[in-house]
Amino acid sequence: LEQCTGRTRLAFYFKSKMSFLFGRKKTPEEMLKQNQRALNRAIRDLDRERTKLERQEKQIINDIKKMAKQGEMAAVKVMAKDLVRTRRYVKKFIMMKANIQLSH
Repeated sequence: LEQCTGRTRLAFYFKSKMSFLFGRKKTPEEMLKQNQRALNRAIRDLDRERTKLERQEKQIINDIKKMAKQGEMAAVKVMAKDLVRTRRYVKKFIMMKANIQLSH
């Protein structure tokens, strides 16, 4: 560094300061680990959301049965559409999880 001109010394100084500000360059292993973590987190989030939807599906089924006993057919029809929509979302979450696991 002693043989460097003023310009290269300045460049070296800024390069070291910039790496301090923006972090050092990650190795491929670190990048792989970070991506694996992100994929695992996404899978957990999808599972959590799917179980929430399945719980909601069971609740809708119980509400449909209750309303059907009371003879509220208009409400049953609306809830049945909601049930179909919920089941479609559950399927989508399962497919998304499968796609993530394929790339994992």
